[in-house]
Amino acid sequence: LVVKGWYAAKGVGVYAEEVKPGKWVGYHPSQPINFSHKIHANDNGIQCQYCHSTVEKSKTASIPSAMICMNCHKGISETVNPGSKEEIAKIYVATGFDPNTGGYTNVPVPLQWNKVHVLPDHVFFSHQQHVVVGAVACETCHGDVKAMTTVEQQRPLTMGWCVDCHRNTPLKMEGNGYYTELHEKMK
Repeated sequence: LVVKGWYAAKGVGVYAEEVKPGKWVGYHPSQPINFSHKIHANDNGIQCQYCHSTVEKSKTASIPSAMICMNCHKGISETVNPGSKEEIAKIYVATGFDPNTGGYTNVPVPLQWNKVHVLPDHVFFSHQQHVVVGAVACETCHGDVKAMTTVEQQRPLTMGWCVDCHRNTPLKMEGNGYYTELHEKMK
């Protein structure tokens, strides 16, 4: 985190631009596995919710466990994509899977994913409320992830950006179970 302004560093004046999590459009950190959302979500048609299973039930969308990957990659150790065998082997290491025996006999080494979309700690944001109640599509906030080889932040995720969306998006209360239940409780 760099804060905007002039600072003295060892007697030298330094000017730095502000770079905060949540504001960095274009941010795409390296990851421990070269995972392509384009191949998985677009080419293979896997829905966001299959891997990010808590998006409809929780505040967070969750970073998938490597065991989710194993649902397919236990039987798929290589694809036509260059480098796939080496990248899939990293999933095996993460889960402790031995492809020679077909068992989980090795010591697992968890993956350390680098979070792409980061909000400040004081911000309350619930994926469940936006996805289930608001019926907001993933692309609204995350961009066209299905077209991304490397996921990058495509929206500023600032308070102003969120407020503009809330101002410009009408609430769909009619026929929405969440609001029906809420109104019944209020009676």
